[in-house]
Amino acid sequence: MFYTGLDPYTMEEIFVPKTAEEKAEQRALLQYFRPENKKLVLSALKKAGRYDLIGTGKNCLVNGDAGNNSPNKKSNSSTNQNKKANKPKAGRVKSHPKIRPNKVHK
Repeated sequence: MFYTGLDPYTMEEIFVPKTAEEKAEQRALLQYFRPENKKLVLSALKKAGRYDLIGTGKNCLVNGDAGNNSPNKKSNSSTNQNKKANKPKAGRVKSHPKIRPNKVHK
């Protein structure tokens, strides 16, 4: 499939990335959630004409502003405090009410 560029079942031609840029864009689309891939994802979606996947909606992959989520940006202390507040407290974990431990029969 990657060598011939044909789907083995239908024998239709499929897209196979050949240049380093195409391969990087394809990898970035698979890892769209990583902040360092944001610029590549935006450029790949724009090339494909998939503007419906750019934005803040439920079905969008990335936000439209390219500089917002740069990996070098430092987070402020208030977000770190919110992360600490959301952590579960250590201690005994309650079991589910419908799940009981196995009874040992003699």
